[in-house]
Amino acid sequence: MRYPTVRSQDGFTLVELMVAMSIFLLILVGIFQVFDPSSRAYSTSERKLGVQQNARVAMDAMARQIRMAGYFPENIDANPANDLANPIQAATESALAVAGDLDGTGASNAFTFCLNGSGLWRVRGAIGAAGSYTCPSGAQADLMAESVTALSFAYFSATNTPIPSPPTGPYALDGQGVVGVPTFASTVERGAVRRIVIAVTARENVPGQPAQTYTLTSDVRLRNP
Repeated sequence: MRYPTVRSQDGFTLVELMVAMSIFLLILVGIFQVFDPSSRAYSTSERKLGVQQNARVAMDAMARQIRMAGYFPENIDANPANDLANPIQAATESALAVAGDLDGTGASNAFTFCLNGSGLWRVRGAIGAAGSYTCPSGAQADLMAESVTALSFAYFSATNTPIPSPPTGPYALDGQGVVGVPTFASTVERGAVRRIVIAVTARENVPGQPAQTYTLTSDVRLRNP
């Protein structure tokens, strides 16, 4: 009687499995070391781009609206009692309040552009209302951009003469700041403004890396002085 021959069965020993797993782990570590810096660099670039883009969008919106200061639809109708003046309501080296129909609503309002600890703000409100010149205040305060650490304004006349001249800060044109309702007993400096240079500095913080700042400037010439 012949018994069936037991054929050898291929397999792996424990030592072979451990060696294979060790090699596999080494390969994974190598892949991770290549991929992780690339991933962090991509995330950092995304954050930087986001900060720059937000500051750029805010700057474009602010420049566009300031350019329209002094556009008073009320001055077009037949009733002179509705006429408005003073497109530059208040102007300092770090804040600016202008008036007009800057957002296309058909009615004029005061718009204050200012900076506090949470970012760059636009405050919209009735001309002559104290809340329209407070940063920020009320439901009409819009946060235009976060991560903004500096905001500055420089003012020039039609002949590009600095206002005030020399422009040694801190200054407030005609002595009027954005801490309350401005008065217009004297508008010599505010009335002479024809050009405004805006500078916005955004700061981008990345954990474990030095903070980087980006400064944008815009040169605005008023259309309705």
